[in-house]
Amino acid sequence: MLKYMITDPRYTLKEIKEAIIKYRPDFVCYRNKLYFDEKEIIEFTELAKKYTKIFINYDSLNKQELINLFDGIHLPSSKINKINEFEKKTVIVSTHNIEEVKKAEKADYITFSPVFESKGRKGLGIEKLNEICRHHKNVIALGGIISNKEVEKIKSSKAVGFASIRYFFT
Repeated sequence: MLKYMITDPRYTLKEIKEAIIKYRPDFVCYRNKLYFDEKEIIEFTELAKKYTKIFINYDSLNKQELINLFDGIHLPSSKINKINEFEKKTVIVSTHNIEEVKKAEKADYITFSPVFESKGRKGLGIEKLNEICRHHKNVIALGGIISNKEVEKIKSSKAVGFASIRYFFT
């Protein structure tokens, strides 16, 4: 099962590295919507690339040439139309409903969320996740995954893996 760690600016690069070493995620996405720090992005790529495939969230990519440091990009659902701009990279797209999933058919992977209750949003559940998996071959469950309890439920689904922030940092 694919493990996809998403970073958060609340955690230092040292904490991110410790989480990568502890959990050995297959993918790690640099995501920082609070501020742009090119030096921090470069430091992230240097430490994380030794252990895993690295991605950058589209909203954190304030300088286009930085994409060259990454294996791929994670597009928010509002940027699905940009898939073709990153043909030479692995593309992951955030989705939340069947319409977005269909629009993201060219993406290498999609995340589907929220599977479980997350930040006050009702989880859509494993049954809905399995339905989505019939429409895209590489679905990564996201949302409300904080412990092995949720991971075990995802293992019983048709998803190829899971993504989380809190699972890796709590």
